[in-house]
Amino acid sequence: MYTFAKIDSPGKLLYGFIIILIIVYSSVIPSQYKVFADSILGRVFGIATIYGVIKGLGWIYGLLTAMAFLLILMGARTEGFDGGGSVSQKKIVGDRWFVEKVLGEDPTSIATDRVTTAIET
Repeated sequence: MYTFAKIDSPGKLLYGFIIILIIVYSSVIPSQYKVFADSILGRVFGIATIYGVIKGLGWIYGLLTAMAFLLILMGARTEGFDGGGSVSQKKIVGDRWFVEKVLGEDPTSIATDRVTTAIET
């Protein structure tokens, strides 16, 4: 006969359910929380939370917490090029690019027309 000795407590199951919801919906978390998580204080708090969850609830819940924290951190990153200096807005000259036509984009201006890359030799 099967006993329910291996089932976690309702508190642990609720915590796991909330963390799974955070993992699934990490893309809709407001950016102010993501920016805080990406700061030094937020990272220390996140690592301490992960450590506390591992010690208190076990490694499975700690792994879920770490995954949620990392997904929140990844959402704090911004995409695009960093010009590295002041941004001067340029007027668009000529026809639209093929990609702009296909994707239905209609830019009014561009931030910069030069990209600086670093090549280490």
